[in-house]
Amino acid sequence: MKAVVVLCEGRHEILFVQRSMGAIADCRWANESIVNLPSPFGTIPGRSKGLIATRIERDVDELTLRGAAYPPLPQFESALIDKETDALFILVRANGKNQAGAIIEILDEIHDSMDVDDLDISAHAVAFLFDANAAGLAATLDQFRRDYESHFGGLADVAHSGWIRTAKCPLGVFVIHRSDTDSTGTLEDHLAPMVESAWPDWYAGARGFIDDHRRNGDGASRNEAARLKAIITSAGQFEHPGMSLSTVVDRDGLPEAQYKASPLAQTLTAFLRTVPWKISAPVKTT
Repeated sequence: MKAVVVLCEGRHEILFVQRSMGAIADCRWANESIVNLPSPFGTIPGRSKGLIATRIERDVDELTLRGAAYPPLPQFESALIDKETDALFILVRANGKNQAGAIIEILDEIHDSMDVDDLDISAHAVAFLFDANAAGLAATLDQFRRDYESHFGGLADVAHSGWIRTAKCPLGVFVIHRSDTDSTGTLEDHLAPMVESAWPDWYAGARGFIDDHRRNGDGASRNEAARLKAIITSAGQFEHPGMSLSTVVDRDGLPEAQYKASPLAQTLTAFLRTVPWKISAPVKTT
C-alpha cells in the first residue's frame, strides 16, 4: 500500500476532500483505531508509538485545559482508504498556508519514518491544498516555492494540479480558485453553488438576509469568502440548527449528489488519485 499525505489549510478543506473522494471514488473513511492503521502511521516496528500517536502525545501538565483538549496544529486529522488504487490518504490540518516551519517538521517525521524496514506503507507522496484568496494562483505558487524549496529542493516546475518528483517523494500542489479566467477565490466560491443547488429556497432567503443586513465592518463584510460562509451557514441552519459550516458541508449535511456533480470535487479527486510514483517530468491533471 502507498500513502498520500494531504496538507489542508483548515477543517473545511479536509471535509471537502473526504466527501469528494467518497462520492466520486467510493473511498472509505478509515475509522480504525490509530494503532490499527498501516505502519508507520499506526505503529512503527521497534518503536512504542506510530507517527500519529507520537504526534498527539505530549506533556499536558503545563497546558491549560483548553490547550490539552485541542492538540496544537498541524495535526493528523483523518484517513481515507482507496481500494481501487490501494492507497491510504492521510489528511493533515495545517492551520493556514503560513505554517511552513511546523509543516516541514511533520514532513521530516514522515520522511524519516519511511526508512524503517517492514512497513505496511511502501512509498509515500505529499500533496498541498491551498485557497488562492485575493493573492491569486500565481502568487500562491510563488509563496509555496519560497517556503518549501529548502525542504524539497528545486520547485521551479511546481504548477497547479500538477505533480513533480523530488528527492524525498512525489509532490503535488492544488490551488482552489474561481475559474480558468479568475485565479482568485476560495473553497466557498465552489461550496456556495452546491448549497444553492441543494437548498434553493433556504439559500435565497439566507442570501437576502445577509446581504440586506450586513454593514461595513461586519465580519460577514470582510471579504467575499466571509460573506459566502455567512450565507452557507445560515442556509444550513434549517437542516442543522446552531451548527457550524463544517457540519453543514459534512456527511449529514450537504447531499452526496452535490459532490458528485461538482467540477472542483471531480478535478481534485482525479488529482489526488493520479500520483505519478515514477516520473521524470511534471504531470498535470485536467
